[in-house]
Amino acid sequence: MSKTLGFLCLCVSFLLASCAALNPTLKHPDVKLVGLRLLPTQGILQRQIAVDLSILNPNRQDLSVRGINYSLGVESIKLLSGASDQVPVLKGMQETPVTLVMSADMISIMRLVEHFSSKGVGDKVNYNFSAVIDFGAWLPSMHVDRKGAVPLGGK
Repeated sequence: MSKTLGFLCLCVSFLLASCAALNPTLKHPDVKLVGLRLLPTQGILQRQIAVDLSILNPNRQDLSVRGINYSLGVESIKLLSGASDQVPVLKGMQETPVTLVMSADMISIMRLVEHFSSKGVGDKVNYNFSAVIDFGAWLPSMHVDRKGAVPLGGK
């Protein structure tokens, strides 16, 4: 019985080691926000915005994306969000243009207007973009968080 248990443990260890070899350490893609475009209105309160990204895959191997969830906020207020399974393959050692469609949250837009009404608009507006890129069962999901500020005025 103990020989069978020892053999089983050896087999499981070998299986785990071989799976680790199939999943080499991958570098996170670099995501750049390169543009925002208003899309034609769908209704009175429904507004969609196209977000243009450039995603650099720093790995030698192509990365197939099963899906991506994403959101964009301004002044720590989540304004836009969306999800897509229509993302092109991220070619190895290349930048890939990706366009995502986000839906505006009208309640959050009203909160942002209230924020700027009470605190005023300074010389910059802070933003944050976050995404979870799902590569499927064999690779772990990658979390992308980008924060920055857009300067306002002519300085």
